[in-house]
Amino acid sequence: MAVQTSDSITIHPTTDAGIIREIAHATWYPTYGSILSGEQIDFMLTEIYSLEALRRQMAEGQTFLLLSYGGTPAAFASYSLSNAAERRYKLNKLYIHPTYQGRGAGKRLLQEVILCTKALGAEKLELNVHRNNPAQHFYFKSGFKITKIIDIPFAQFTLNDYILELNLLETS
Repeated sequence: MAVQTSDSITIHPTTDAGIIREIAHATWYPTYGSILSGEQIDFMLTEIYSLEALRRQMAEGQTFLLLSYGGTPAAFASYSLSNAAERRYKLNKLYIHPTYQGRGAGKRLLQEVILCTKALGAEKLELNVHRNNPAQHFYFKSGFKITKIIDIPFAQFTLNDYILELNLLETS
């Protein structure tokens, strides 16, 4: 079911891996070009955003939400159950096509993920963000706090991340 918001914005679940792939490919170089090597960006796009990889993520339980402006796909987020016993969900992805950045799409998608996960009984929402990604400030402003600083081996690369957490019991 699509969620209609202001400014002719809709947010709805999607299984259209092609649209997700297009937005990811348009977003990763502008987002990570000053943080990661081109080789690592290409590798991550292949490993995470190929059609096969996206379909596998969906089959393994990631829910993808697509945000559109006037019917034009502009952004996406995905979330999944991380730890049932702790009622913890993970925000796996949140990307806005560069053309649509600065219009509140990220805030709206994050709000929708929070609503969806709370409806599923979530008490915590966590995410990984690269320690040099300016997006971390968006998450801090949204109430997330650093719970860990980690370096994750990923093939021949290392992901230098913060793990951030939002206590959903403290959000309205």
